[in-house]
Amino acid sequence: LYISVLLLMFGFATSTAQDNRAFDALANDFPELMKKFGEELKNEHADYVFAIDVSGTMNKYEKIVVPALKSFFRSVQDGDYVSVIKFGGEAKNEPNGFGIVNSAMRQSLVSYADRVYDKPASAEERKKFTAYTDLLNMLEYLEKDLTRTGRNNLKFVFLITDFLNDPVAGHPKKLRLDDYRSRIEKELAGKNIKLVALELPKMGSGETSTDDIMNAFSMFKPQTIPVSNEQALQSWFDQMKNDIALEKFKQFLIGKMTQEAGATINSVDVDIDGHMSMSMSWVPNDVFDAITLDSISITDRRMHLVMADEDECEDHPELKLPHLMSSDGSEEQFVNIAQIRGNDEAFLNPHFEKPNGRLKAHISFKVPYEAELIKLMGKDNQTIEASIELPQENVFCHPMAFKWYCIMWILIIIYILSVIYCIKRNCSDKYKLRGEYTLTQGTKKICTEEINGRVSNLTIDVEKAECNVVFK
Repeated sequence: LYISVLLLMFGFATSTAQDNRAFDALANDFPELMKKFGEELKNEHADYVFAIDVSGTMNKYEKIVVPALKSFFRSVQDGDYVSVIKFGGEAKNEPNGFGIVNSAMRQSLVSYADRVYDKPASAEERKKFTAYTDLLNMLEYLEKDLTRTGRNNLKFVFLITDFLNDPVAGHPKKLRLDDYRSRIEKELAGKNIKLVALELPKMGSGETSTDDIMNAFSMFKPQTIPVSNEQALQSWFDQMKNDIALEKFKQFLIGKMTQEAGATINSVDVDIDGHMSMSMSWVPNDVFDAITLDSISITDRRMHLVMADEDECEDHPELKLPHLMSSDGSEEQFVNIAQIRGNDEAFLNPHFEKPNGRLKAHISFKVPYEAELIKLMGKDNQTIEASIELPQENVFCHPMAFKWYCIMWILIIIYILSVIYCIKRNCSDKYKLRGEYTLTQGTKKICTEEINGRVSNLTIDVEKAECNVVFK
């Protein structure tokens, strides 16, 4: 008795405990993404709808289907929704066969899987469900189930049948599903539906309706999986658990990226030497939350950009590209980016140009889980391009900066004026000869005469005698 109680308790615990192996597999395959979003992912939910053929002798496949169902139900996440539709000639949900999953509901679903092929008690009900197989009835009930409000956008639909249509007299044996297709295409627009046909071996003669049903749901890219034995179905369901976890993760990340990350160049300034700075603002989303300015370009073919060299970047890291900007785009970011120069600059051809065209900023949203995003969604880091008209400001086109060019010419002009002044001064009589002429005899100073201007001779009085000195 004691052992029986222990086994019963173990069985109950096993059936109510959630199987987290698919979740753990995500953590192994996508560690960076799961580190950031793992807790939130637990709140991402899906619907699982099973349409199970219980008509005729389909209970022959009970040993194939039931173990796989029970294993799958144990893996369903709390908060997901499960709906089991039994169908034969009629289709319906039975009590304990649908609802939002929690520990109690999981136990109920596992127990219900053992009874899913049980025949109804009344003869009338048995006839409805076992005497016929009406796939159209099943599809119409499935339509009602999928379009109920308050459910999840992500839905996984599993059709478990041999797809032989054997309805009651008066119902069409050949399915005509054009109207059905048009109807569900409109009703299920915006839903993410994954439909899988688990095709069991035929239990009778006749043509199957697999292709007709697949065509009706073709907008959702359905799959057909032939099932021959329990191991094949169990193996497929085990793989499906991981695929579902991946699909839920994709759906979750798509939701996170609904707000498209973007960037705007608010303004750009250019000084007379072509040095440029711009202000940017940007909108992140939960997945792409860090912006990097990778490169810039201009559309003006008369001019080109000169980027900062390594020495400048060491002194001013903000000049280096790629440049990681603040992870918060709520404030403007001012960036000194480059210098715009003319293509025809020459020392002897100084001139001004007004930039024409647009400045383009090539931006990416760098994240540490880039490789994981590519692996999961085939999506590289998001890249965008922001642009703005270049300001119509004169830019000095010359190898020298405008300031130094002006200083150079000021010095040249000063030099020229100095030379002219000296030439003019030297040519003037006033400045030809200037100073004093002193006549001495021994140590005795005889006389002194001032010389100022151009003179060719000088007359001096020496001891009352006139002396004439000629300059040659």
